[in-house]
Amino acid sequence: MNVVIAFPSAFTDERILARTIEKAARKTIRSVAVEHNCVICESSDIVELACQLATMFGVESVAVAKKVSSNFSALAAAIVEVGVSLIIPGDRFHVKVILQPTAKRDYVSRDIEFAASGMLTARVASITALPAKTEEDASRQILTVVGRESAYVCIQIMTAPSGLIAGSRGEVLSSIHDSLSFLSSMMAAKAGFDFSSILLPYVDKSELEINAKLVQSFAARTGRKKQTILTMPINVPGKGAVSALLKEKIISKVLIRNQNSSRIIFPFTTAYHPVWFIETIFQETLAAGKMPFAPLIFLSNELVTYAQKAGIELNISSSAAADITKGKIQRYGEAVDFEAKSAIKHTKRLELKIGPNYLHDILDTI
Repeated sequence: MNVVIAFPSAFTDERILARTIEKAARKTIRSVAVEHNCVICESSDIVELACQLATMFGVESVAVAKKVSSNFSALAAAIVEVGVSLIIPGDRFHVKVILQPTAKRDYVSRDIEFAASGMLTARVASITALPAKTEEDASRQILTVVGRESAYVCIQIMTAPSGLIAGSRGEVLSSIHDSLSFLSSMMAAKAGFDFSSILLPYVDKSELEINAKLVQSFAARTGRKKQTILTMPINVPGKGAVSALLKEKIISKVLIRNQNSSRIIFPFTTAYHPVWFIETIFQETLAAGKMPFAPLIFLSNELVTYAQKAGIELNISSSAAADITKGKIQRYGEAVDFEAKSAIKHTKRLELKIGPNYLHDILDTI
């Protein structure tokens, strides 16, 4: 029998994760059991469940594994059979066995690793595959988890987003209108926050399509099944870097005046936004009785790496905005307030299910 193993991230409680998995995959899940620091899942659709868990926050990695006897000789033989099916010519393999504290066996991890590695070396000698001296030197790892009653030999291992379980830290409100706001929202989701709704502001049709794609990507990466989107056209005065800050100012006022959440995610980073600008908006947020969060605030070069991993382009052209003075923005005070009120007045609320036509549903509804 094959099962799916979810390995929790460092700060995730495995029992809470087990309940989250059970709730999220209730249609295909058969049983969920906690084996010390991992979660063993039996399902009617192993592949679908593994793919689903591989997108779940709070999970470090996911494995499809073969459930076998934890008897020494039977387990060693099972590791060899799985290894033979996975190892390719020229591989340097490493056998790793995790013996859980719940497993009361008369052997230790090193015993089974040594025995299985020796047997496997003999079986794959003809394809010039050899055991690696250390785990770091290996091109392929054969991982096994020995639990209370059974053992699980991993056939395939996938990385997952890690972080904290979605929604475990409460709800926040965010806007997705460029690459920085997308990354901010992703980092907040990874930190355990859920999104009561997402603002989708746009200047024109072209920007609407770009931002809608970001919203679609966010929904897919966070594993959501439905999403509330607040769309609104905005008119931004000014030109160049000044216009970019004015746009953030307008959107921040819309976020602050929204009643859906008392916690707000802002896409600010000192690598691009003036410190005085960030402080001003934080002060406005706190004065309104709400709490500002800025997941990217101290990041600079790391933003490029995060954007690449997220599969998006970091569309901030330069740090010119950081040199803009407070006076240049203050002269647009009345215009910013007017445009924020206008955006709120023309807001459309969309309740959409996540699916293959999600992007078209957003654009068609607007």
